[in-house]
Amino acid sequence: MRRFVSVFFIGLFSLLSVHSVLAEEMANHDSHAHDDHSAHDDHSAHDDHQVANLPSLELSSGADLVKYVCPMHPQIVRDHEGICPLCGMDLVKQIFKQNASTPKISVSGSAADGLQQGLAIRTSKVERVTLWKYIPTFGKVVADEANVIHVHPRASGWISDLSVRSNGEMVEKGQLLYRIYSPEIVSAQQDLLLARQNQKRLGNQANSVLESAKIRLELLGVSKGDIANIIKRNRVIHKIPVYALQAGVASDLIVQDGMYVQPQIELMSLTDLSRVWVEAEVLPLQQDWIRDGLTAAVTSDAFPGREWESFIDYIYPVTDVKTQALKVRLPLDNPFRKLKPNMFMDVAIYGGPKRNVLAIPLEAVIDDGLTKRVVKALDNGQFEVVELTTGMQSKGIVEVLSGLAEGETIVTSGQFLIDSESQIQSNLQRLMSAPAASPSASSSTDANE
Repeated sequence: MRRFVSVFFIGLFSLLSVHSVLAEEMANHDSHAHDDHSAHDDHSAHDDHQVANLPSLELSSGADLVKYVCPMHPQIVRDHEGICPLCGMDLVKQIFKQNASTPKISVSGSAADGLQQGLAIRTSKVERVTLWKYIPTFGKVVADEANVIHVHPRASGWISDLSVRSNGEMVEKGQLLYRIYSPEIVSAQQDLLLARQNQKRLGNQANSVLESAKIRLELLGVSKGDIANIIKRNRVIHKIPVYALQAGVASDLIVQDGMYVQPQIELMSLTDLSRVWVEAEVLPLQQDWIRDGLTAAVTSDAFPGREWESFIDYIYPVTDVKTQALKVRLPLDNPFRKLKPNMFMDVAIYGGPKRNVLAIPLEAVIDDGLTKRVVKALDNGQFEVVELTTGMQSKGIVEVLSGLAEGETIVTSGQFLIDSESQIQSNLQRLMSAPAASPSASSSTDANE
């Protein structure tokens, strides 16, 4: 589509230039030539009437050279009339100023007013402004890794009374997860009861043995309340209950009732979503001023009118290999657990003002991926395409690092038409600057004809 539009613009301006030249030649013909070529004059007069009110663009200054160019393939240039060897279209006349180092497009006819009406041109001044460092971007909700616990059995055994049946179930702190029968835990309980009996018989001399037995049971996953109950009842609990150490959403559940499990097996994970992270992407143009502590506003289409305030608490040390985007982390309180992992969020990061910056509207910049250009409006209705270097962007305004000066006028609407004509003239300049007397070049041109 872009190639089609570019080709259309090239053909348009080439035809406009041809119509302007033909109209001038018709006005200078004598009456005898008018009689001999009346049919041709009528056709030219009809064309002149059609383009009389349109602006005609041409190069300014320098000696005139007349070349014939294909409107669809501007690389096809001849010294005489003919047809394009690529598409078969008639070559059109193009006036070229061979001494112009930088193409300047000027208005013929009614000058500025006609150009603005015909091409819908608007202009703006290059000014110094205050740019607020502002990044509109997006992010994704992820679980706070510090609030994720992994549930493993502390000893080998058999699972019973499993209370969590599927992933995504909400688990409260202190809730029973499962019971486990483990010979190792039963043996540790028996050692505890034996140490308790020795304490009654030996007194304080057996205190250290009793404390060691308690610590062993705690390390095997037996709660302090159950240990106290074992001592109080002086009985072994064969199926030890295991409780949730925190509230959270169950995930990675792989256990069912009756399964034999071992300590290296992760039975499930519990993720506390009362506090989450939003991982936001920062593109290379804004990465220079990103730092820890910058404030941010987070919104979501899922919750219209709701806004979360946050800040950058961590900047990841690597960028994305494809987009080169830098990832930053924003913590959010989520007491009602409305924000779910993998939910997309709109993020606005604020970095304070950047004062006294030379800037122009972003819509004025022509960016083809290789260079950035603007069309500068000169005096007497002339226009010049200049390259520039840009910096920070913020809310439709872009910083100018080089290429423009304060107070200059640039085109903000219609600049693509002028830039297309400038590209045609630049191509012609490069063709004309090639050694014209080169035998190989001449033979190649004749062969193409």
